[in-house]
Amino acid sequence: MANELPTRSADKILSEEYLVARAKILELAATLDRLARAPGEVDSLPQKKLLDQAMKILIDHEGDKARRVQLLLSRQYEADWRAKLEVDAGRAR
Repeated sequence: MANELPTRSADKILSEEYLVARAKILELAATLDRLARAPGEVDSLPQKKLLDQAMKILIDHEGDKARRVQLLLSRQYEADWRAKLEVDAGRAR
């Protein structure tokens, strides 16, 4: 079919995206190292718990990782979100 996108093989994807993925993993590792070295405790904070859950998704054997992480880290939809965030017709107050 003319509308089908060409499918790249897994080894082609890995070859093309390895360095970018590697850099992102190193950046995350550096953030975790800074947290570990810094004074104070963050394990009980909601943001740290979310990061821990997201990292578990990344290493599990299930698919659809991007969607699952996005849902985990996103706000739940609220019909009155404009009022709560004080947004009026696309403009912030």
